[in-house]
Amino acid sequence: MLHDLMPDIVTLSFGKRTEEIRDRLHARGWTMVGLGDWKGERVLGVSFGGDRRATRTADELADTLMTIVGEMEVAETRAW
Repeated sequence: MLHDLMPDIVTLSFGKRTEEIRDRLHARGWTMVGLGDWKGERVLGVSFGGDRRATRTADELADTLMTIVGEMEVAETRAW
């Protein structure tokens, strides 16, 4: 977490992977995750309570992020 904008919004960065992770989150229904910039870095903005679309928890997001990052790591290390 880079910065807590409000009590119900956090920003996260995965470096060069940030946009791909956002796309993968959207594909899994995480529509309350947006893309933005903070101090010149691409970040994910995640809203939990202040957004009517926010129907999931931080724990669910953490589980989903671990799955996505794991999938990306496997894809990068596989010799096709």
